[in-house]
Amino acid sequence: MAAQPVSGPGAVLESTDTAFALTDLRAHVRWVNPAMTELLGLSTEQCLGRALTALLAGAPDGPPEGGAEDGDVVLSLPRPDGAGHRWLQVRCTKAEDEQMLYRVVDVTRWRERELRDAGLTKHQDELLRLVDEDPLTGLPNRRALTRELERQLALGTRGAFLLLDLDHFKDINDLHGHPTGDRVMCSLASLLRDRIGSGQLLGRLSGDEFAAVLADVDERQAVAAADRLRNAIAAIPMTGVAGASRVTVSIGIAMFEPGVGWDEVLAFADMALYASKAAGRNRATVYEQGHYQDTALRVTVVERVRAALSDGGFVLHAMPMVKLGSGRVIGHELLLRLEDGREPRLGPGEFLLAAERSDLVFEIDRWVADKAIQTLVEHPYPGLRFNVNVSGRTLEDEDFGGFVLDRLTAAGVAPGRLGFEITETAAVTNLDAARSLAQQLRASGCRITLDDFGSGFGSFVHLKQLPITGLKIDGEFIHGIDYGSRDTVLVQGLVDIARGLGLSVVAEWVERASQVEALSRLGVRVAQGFHLGKPEPLDDLLARPHGVWMRRPMPMPPASSEAPAPPVVEPQ
Repeated sequence: MAAQPVSGPGAVLESTDTAFALTDLRAHVRWVNPAMTELLGLSTEQCLGRALTALLAGAPDGPPEGGAEDGDVVLSLPRPDGAGHRWLQVRCTKAEDEQMLYRVVDVTRWRERELRDAGLTKHQDELLRLVDEDPLTGLPNRRALTRELERQLALGTRGAFLLLDLDHFKDINDLHGHPTGDRVMCSLASLLRDRIGSGQLLGRLSGDEFAAVLADVDERQAVAAADRLRNAIAAIPMTGVAGASRVTVSIGIAMFEPGVGWDEVLAFADMALYASKAAGRNRATVYEQGHYQDTALRVTVVERVRAALSDGGFVLHAMPMVKLGSGRVIGHELLLRLEDGREPRLGPGEFLLAAERSDLVFEIDRWVADKAIQTLVEHPYPGLRFNVNVSGRTLEDEDFGGFVLDRLTAAGVAPGRLGFEITETAAVTNLDAARSLAQQLRASGCRITLDDFGSGFGSFVHLKQLPITGLKIDGEFIHGIDYGSRDTVLVQGLVDIARGLGLSVVAEWVERASQVEALSRLGVRVAQGFHLGKPEPLDDLLARPHGVWMRRPMPMPPASSEAPAPPVVEPQ
């Protein structure tokens, strides 16, 4: 990129002691005068294309609104030779051809005199330190990290940027208070500082995120450094912090070289960090192109979910629950589908996973519950009963139970017509929240079913701790129920225990008539699955006379002598 001189009195700008830079609207440098290169400690070629707002951390992103005259910003900048700091006054104004002109004046003498006159000279070092230092850990802060990264890129350095995120650190703050969390944070910061290696910069990027700029390292060395930091963190016992024996860290690594900007490097490291967390946490991942594609897809999915909530792209399908003895339908499980007319079509496993990683899942669960209650109001027939699924994240929503009960009361719907299904895994992961929600909803008369029962390790232990009304046996146990597998013994045990506790039992994934016969012999009275009735749009179900809702939607074919077919997994 060739330097473009400012039109007009360019010779004056070239010779003045005041630093000037001409940038595009993203503050990327197009031209600098000699005073600016001296200020930054870079050559003209090194400055071109770099983000001036990173090299001059704290400089304004653009001209003040309305052309205000008080738009000057005073900031400090370490001298290139490391001998102290300069105080700089920065002004940004509009220039021709969609460009911006930055003027930087060294006001160090004026600033020092001002502090001296105010009797604050002894505090100057402290003020300068706080500009670039994290007040809790004493590590360089975000502005110091980004400035160093952009400076290394300007110098043509090749290296790596490490983004470190402490796994589940929020739990320590929530359970033990922020003073304990701060103490642990300081200990971890000290450990990382000792392990990072001489000549490399480690800083605290945000609340529970650290970052490191590693200059002149290759990928192998970067991974080794990341693993060294990760293993050091995992080896620290959290003495005095009840319930937290270890803290682990997930790391994203982005290799950098000349030609990219600091913000691009940070974005790549963030994608790699997300991949580390998605793979199970406590690991380091180097950014690769596939991470960008995964992130682009994830962002697109979240945007589609948000649009569906606001524009009506979600619909409900109804899966019948059938009484095996009579073949009558006793209720329907409502399943969410995304039908926004966009490609590719997304199944529940794709869009719900993305929603659960954001707060949109709270809105989704409320939308489903509200839609179910509204439908029960519009069709006040006792035989129409719904079950809706509650995500594990919604268990964290302390207001969800109150939201449901308020809707039921306002609508005048009998609570017994509405049931809620909570997966065993979600309930065990957040047992207190699951118990609280189940108690609140059951006390009002709603049904509470523990879904996918048997999938966890402590299934029976948790039964006595959760005020539920029924169990839904995990479909994996139904797979081979009709050909003499050990599943028969397990299901028999589940049925006997449920009966002893006064709980209803539902079997899922019923795909063959022979499974119906086997379940009936074991005492299972209610089941669902594609053999008994496939999900259909709720609107289609409601369009038929209400008496039809109670009938099995499709006749059972006779049992086949062929080998059992593999089950079709019902998306929830």
